[in-house]
Amino acid sequence: MFRARLLALVLTACPVTAFAHPHVFIEAAVRLIYDGDGRLDGAEVTWTYDDFYSLLILSDYGMDPDGDGQLTPQELAQLQGFDADPDPDFDGRLFLSVKGQPVALTPPADFTAALDDGRLVSRHIRRLQEPVDGAQPVDLRVYDPEFYVDFTMPDAPVIDGRDDCSVAAVSGDARAKAAAYRKAVDAALADDALAQEELVVVDIGAVGADQARITCGAGA
Repeated sequence: MFRARLLALVLTACPVTAFAHPHVFIEAAVRLIYDGDGRLDGAEVTWTYDDFYSLLILSDYGMDPDGDGQLTPQELAQLQGFDADPDPDFDGRLFLSVKGQPVALTPPADFTAALDDGRLVSRHIRRLQEPVDGAQPVDLRVYDPEFYVDFTMPDAPVIDGRDDCSVAAVSGDARAKAAAYRKAVDAALADDALAQEELVVVDIGAVGADQARITCGAGA
């Protein structure tokens, strides 16, 4: 639903850009939440949208017509949950793993939204289906495998609930993402002569994604 609505907005506002990926740029920030037993229990995720997509959403909702960057209380209330996806299988574009094995997360919940300096800022909570032992190093990535959205993580994840953790953040490779997407699309078009490039959905996995490793306790 999120992807379909975005495509409709882009096609309406600027048909030329509908053929270019990614369509949206999001700066992600993650606050990792540890429980009283020192286990990783959840994460607060913040998405800061690019100026253009923020403008599209505000225009679609009929908000901030004077462009002063200020929303009325009524507009702010209407904005809440604008990017919540009702699909229970939506992965939330946050991926955690321990020893190479995926960590199961509950769907995104408790969405809030605001407008900050002309950019939409959305927050939500993810819970782990089973808390992870804090002694286990955790690998974290934020990415869109379809490369519809280009996620970056400018700052290292923040730790909440422990003071004995270290975070090693590694920047991704934007060129690798773009090249992997182009290769996947070309392959899809070669397999289906009737396919329309702007509607092709591919999966490039975590290629070029920003990532971080969190280590707590003696290993930190």
